Amino acid sequence: MPIFRNFRATNVWKAFILNSILTSIVILVSITSKQYLDNYIDIDGNKNKIVHKTNFKSLIITLLVTFVISMLSYTIMYFTFGYGSGMLAIS
Repeated sequence: MPIFRNFRATNVWKAFILNSILTSIVILVSITSKQYLDNYIDIDGNKNKIVHKTNFKSLIITLLVTFVISMLSYTIMYFTFGYGSGMLAIS
Protein backbone atom coordinates (compact mmCIF):
# COMPACT_ATOMS: atom_id res chain seq x y z
CA MET A 1 0.00 0.00 0.00
CA PRO A 2 2.33 2.79 -1.15
CA ILE A 3 1.35 6.39 -0.58
CA PHE A 4 2.35 7.44 -4.11
CA ARG A 5 0.96 4.66 -6.29
CA ASN A 6 1.73 6.32 -9.62
CA PHE A 7 5.46 6.70 -8.99
CA ARG A 8 6.75 3.14 -8.97
CA ALA A 9 9.82 1.72 -10.68
CA THR A 10 7.94 0.66 -13.78
CA ASN A 11 10.57 1.93 -16.21
CA VAL A 12 14.30 2.55 -16.10
CA TRP A 13 14.16 6.29 -15.38
CA LYS A 14 11.77 5.99 -12.46
CA ALA A 15 13.90 3.19 -11.02
CA PHE A 16 17.03 5.36 -11.37
CA ILE A 17 15.31 8.30 -9.64
CA LEU A 18 14.05 6.17 -6.74
CA ASN A 19 17.43 4.51 -6.32
CA SER A 20 19.16 7.89 -6.38
CA ILE A 21 16.88 9.22 -3.64
CA LEU A 22 17.57 6.18 -1.48
CA THR A 23 21.32 6.19 -2.07
CA SER A 24 21.58 9.93 -1.39
CA ILE A 25 19.87 9.59 1.98
CA VAL A 26 22.09 6.70 3.07
CA ILE A 27 25.32 8.38 1.92
CA LEU A 28 24.42 11.71 3.53
CA VAL A 29 23.75 10.13 6.92
CA SER A 30 26.85 7.92 6.66
CA ILE A 31 29.22 10.78 5.89
CA THR A 32 27.65 13.01 8.54
CA SER A 33 27.91 10.36 11.24
CA LYS A 34 31.52 9.58 10.26
CA GLN A 35 32.51 13.24 10.49
CA TYR A 36 30.79 13.55 13.85
CA LEU A 37 32.61 10.52 15.29
CA ASP A 38 36.09 11.33 14.01
CA ASN A 39 38.53 13.19 16.22
CA TYR A 40 39.71 16.65 15.25
CA ILE A 41 42.88 17.81 16.99
CA ASP A 42 44.30 21.33 16.96
CA ILE A 43 48.12 21.24 16.78
CA ASP A 44 50.03 23.77 18.92
CA GLY A 45 47.04 26.07 19.20
CA ASN A 46 47.31 26.98 15.51
CA LYS A 47 43.84 27.04 14.00
CA ASN A 48 45.18 26.57 10.46
CA LYS A 49 46.39 23.02 11.10
CA ILE A 50 43.83 20.38 11.98
CA VAL A 51 44.65 16.69 12.14
CA HIS A 52 41.85 14.33 11.16
CA LYS A 53 42.12 10.96 12.95
CA THR A 54 39.88 7.95 12.54
CA ASN A 55 39.79 5.21 15.13
CA PHE A 56 38.37 1.70 15.01
CA LYS A 57 35.44 2.57 17.26
CA SER A 58 34.23 5.31 14.91
CA LEU A 59 34.42 2.93 11.94
CA ILE A 60 32.31 0.28 13.68
CA ILE A 61 29.74 2.81 14.90
CA THR A 62 29.55 4.34 11.40
CA LEU A 63 29.00 0.88 9.91
CA LEU A 64 26.18 0.16 12.36
CA VAL A 65 24.58 3.59 11.84
CA THR A 66 24.77 3.15 8.05
CA PHE A 67 23.16 -0.30 8.29
CA VAL A 68 20.30 0.98 10.46
CA ILE A 69 19.74 4.04 8.26
CA SER A 70 19.74 1.95 5.09
CA MET A 71 17.18 -0.49 6.56
CA LEU A 72 15.05 2.44 7.73
CA SER A 73 15.37 4.17 4.34
CA TYR A 74 14.36 1.04 2.43
CA THR A 75 11.36 0.61 4.73
CA ILE A 76 10.28 4.23 4.27
CA MET A 77 10.75 3.99 0.50
CA TYR A 78 8.72 0.76 0.45
CA PHE A 79 5.79 2.32 2.29
CA THR A 80 6.04 5.61 0.38
CA PHE A 81 6.64 4.46 -3.21
CA GLY A 82 6.34 0.67 -3.12
CA TYR A 83 10.10 0.56 -3.78
CA GLY A 84 11.60 -2.92 -3.79
CA SER A 85 8.39 -4.84 -4.24
CA GLY A 86 9.62 -5.96 -7.67
CA MET A 87 12.41 -7.88 -5.96
CA LEU A 88 9.93 -10.30 -4.39
CA ALA A 89 9.78 -13.55 -6.32
CA ILE A 90 7.33 -16.39 -5.89
CA SER A 91 9.20 -19.68 -5.79
